[in-house]
Amino acid sequence: MNKIEFLIISNKFDFTTDYICLELERRKLKYLRLNRDEFENYEIIFKINELILQVKIENKNFILREETLKAIYYRAPIYLRDNFQPDIDVEEQLYRSQWTAFIRNLTLFENVKWVNNPISTFKAENKLLQLKYAARIGFAIPGTIVTNTNNLQIDPQKDYIVKTLDTALLRTENKEAFIYSSVVKGREVLDSTLSKSPLVLQDYIYPKVDVRVTVIGKSVYPVKIEKKGKGIDGDWRLEKNNLSYIPFNLPLNIEQYCVEIVKSLGLAFGGIDLIESNGEYYFIEVNPTGEWAWLVDSSGLQIYKGICDYLESDENYALSTY
Repeated sequence: MNKIEFLIISNKFDFTTDYICLELERRKLKYLRLNRDEFENYEIIFKINELILQVKIENKNFILREETLKAIYYRAPIYLRDNFQPDIDVEEQLYRSQWTAFIRNLTLFENVKWVNNPISTFKAENKLLQLKYAARIGFAIPGTIVTNTNNLQIDPQKDYIVKTLDTALLRTENKEAFIYSSVVKGREVLDSTLSKSPLVLQDYIYPKVDVRVTVIGKSVYPVKIEKKGKGIDGDWRLEKNNLSYIPFNLPLNIEQYCVEIVKSLGLAFGGIDLIESNGEYYFIEVNPTGEWAWLVDSSGLQIYKGICDYLESDENYALSTY
């Protein structure tokens, strides 16, 4: 039996996780990667009374015990966002729901360091809670309301940001659709019918420079996001491949706020979106399963080394908030 110190849970197409596995191999650490889309190819026995997880993959046997397992790296959303679709058969629905439940139940390894613990991720994916914690820590936040009515006291001529309350992955005409944040005039909101679902309405902060801050434990990796030396109107993700990601130093108090917001949500890792406007930094949101691999090539930040340093260390910076 191969005794495992680091468990990696991902899927086979997640190139972000590839960086972690390659670095663990370089360090000659004993790890096991389980892909969520390949569970049927594994033989798994989880002995609950003894807290021993046995996995057989292609005639290789692995054993994971709480007393020898040092850390678990798990990078996936907790909410099931692929709602019922007619083309998913019952067997596939059962596969998704039951293996998702299995992964949640790996939190039985309570004394193991997680990046991130699914229970904490579930809590942290609530954007309104993030704003509450951010304001309490000291961040400036945009004026924000959640509503399903146009009976609002807002300025018809003013610009606002409209966004979904949760990541919206939809299907239309057999194609996947994603809803980005949009800049709209107040009159557009007042003229719209909003009763079907809640939306988030925020003050539009401008001029602005978007800032992405990747946090792992106490390590902070900030970049400014610019196009031709200037900030971007609206949602920068709409033109992600045409932008520059420039490493820089945050003010020390903002850097500390970034570490604290991640910690306060019970996380060890977070991808934070900030806006800088006229010297003020506004907290927008934190993604507990955020992407960072594109920053390795685009900005030279070796985030994978920071994550592996944290996994390998004795540090366990996430607070238990559940």
